Amino acid sequence: MKIKLVFIAFMTLLAAHSQSELSSDSKYSVEYYCPPCGCPDDGTIFQSSGVCASCNMAYLTRVKGLEEKPSNNAPRRTAAILLFDYADIMDVTGPMSVFEHAGFNVVTVAKDENPKRIGMYTSLTPDYTFSNLPTVDVIMVPGGGPAEANQDMDIVNWLKAKDETTDTMFSVCSGAFYLALAGILDGKEATTFASLIPILKEQFPKVEVLNNVKYTNNGHVITSSGLSSGIDASFEVVAKYYGVGRAQDIANRMEYPWKRRNDYARTQLADNYIVGLNNLIRRFATKYTYSEGDMNEWEYRFILWSEVDSKDFMNLIKTEIEKLDGFIKGKKGQAYVEAEIEHDALGKGIIELNISKEGEETQVSLKAQRLQPISF
Repeated sequence: MKIKLVFIAFMTLLAAHSQSELSSDSKYSVEYYCPPCGCPDDGTIFQSSGVCASCNMAYLTRVKGLEEKPSNNAPRRTAAILLFDYADIMDVTGPMSVFEHAGFNVVTVAKDENPKRIGMYTSLTPDYTFSNLPTVDVIMVPGGGPAEANQDMDIVNWLKAKDETTDTMFSVCSGAFYLALAGILDGKEATTFASLIPILKEQFPKVEVLNNVKYTNNGHVITSSGLSSGIDASFEVVAKYYGVGRAQDIANRMEYPWKRRNDYARTQLADNYIVGLNNLIRRFATKYTYSEGDMNEWEYRFILWSEVDSKDFMNLIKTEIEKLDGFIKGKKGQAYVEAEIEHDALGKGIIELNISKEGEETQVSLKAQRLQPISF
């Protein structure tokens, strides 16, 4: 037994020695470190992969033994965010946040050096003016009321002048109107805020305006539909320079569900059949209890005010449905109204309103469904 124990101990030491030799002779070794972010652990070397206890960011790695490997680090990009009074705040700050998390150098630019009112309550002072902005990789044009009508032609002319020297021209929401006026969208796919798509299409017949995408990517020009869609399109810009993998990693770190070009289009949701009726029924309701659906069907539910005359309410809804553009035919019972309708963007669909008693409350269900379901 004693000899056996000595033998086991010897073999254990031999294995440890062999492993030590193997480790010391290994061609590669790894260091883990916190991404430079200003936290107390900046510069600290860790022995294994993990998450920094100070900033909660995953460690980066350095591998010794790969010194001769050609660098594949992409150069740092610069994005300029255009500012003008009453630009929409989400159009401005959504892309700004994505670009910042992606490591872009983010600057702002405006017609002059005066602070600009962004949204209703925020004021931003531009870093540069049209006259002194250095060359940048991306110019992002937000939307907002001033982008939709009576546009500032100084902005349009500046965009036209910058187009040839800027790698990516990027619009969010109604910012597409600025690019269209500058001729930058001619012959290209584009989109904009859902309700403005017919106007963009009518005003700029040389532009291929799409109503079934979240954003478009023509390489040089990227346009997004409304508001939060600018965040998704910003990841598309990041992917152009750093790859889809890195863009998705950044989205994950931001805890944002990046939707791609065909994942969502506001104009294609089935609620577009009944959004006007929704606004009408809410006038009679005390509670708006449900709204859910997708591109093929949607349902709203409401609780009616107790003093509403149900019979007169149903007759009114029937009349208003018959007045809808695209109304084809309909029928009515004591507790329901049903109609077939043709929608410009969605095609033929069925609208159905039902009224029922739930205890002391009167519940209204308003549904819409495509007759020809679609999927992207």
